[in-house]
Amino acid sequence: MKPENLQLLQAGLVELDLKPATEAFERLVGYHDFLLEYNQHVNLTGFRDEQESVIKNLLNALAPWRFVDAARATADIGTGGGMPGLPLAIVLGMERMSLVESKQKKCDFLRAACEKFAPEVEVLQEDVNGINRSFGQIISIAYGTLAKLLQATSHMRAPGTRVLAWKGRLQSVESEIAECRKPQRGWKVEPFEVPGLDAERHLCILQV
Repeated sequence: MKPENLQLLQAGLVELDLKPATEAFERLVGYHDFLLEYNQHVNLTGFRDEQESVIKNLLNALAPWRFVDAARATADIGTGGGMPGLPLAIVLGMERMSLVESKQKKCDFLRAACEKFAPEVEVLQEDVNGINRSFGQIISIAYGTLAKLLQATSHMRAPGTRVLAWKGRLQSVESEIAECRKPQRGWKVEPFEVPGLDAERHLCILQV
């Protein structure tokens, strides 16, 4: 990572009041370098500029960290290149993180990334519908609408399961909540700020 982007990441973590141990910070940077290198051959993220990726991948994944229960068995649905699951697992020490991804090439990357930077993280190469166990927490950045996320994970949720979805503008969030079935409209919407990003960001939280 370029020195200026390393400083950007360090400053962003300070702004978020996140203080990972030196070893965890180095693993986070190593993972990001590996992601961008691998992305030249396999489409893992649309953010190819290093600075943009630091902000829109790493800092965006970590920004609402206070709302994440690091102790729960957690499934990151449609994780792609590992967002938000891998940054959260590395920085928060989440030892019960499962990355759910159906595409072989992306899973090859995820397995290699986990082996190098987060060996406690599990990679599940499955369509969401093929997962046959429940989790205490389900997270997603880009799987789809809230209604789609709830429908796809209905068999993975037990009483008390938390669902956390990273979203953008409040107007769009309200439209997505309105599409959910009435009993599932108990979403709590928390605004959060991503250091270096001038855009509306909201975390949608549902406890089943």
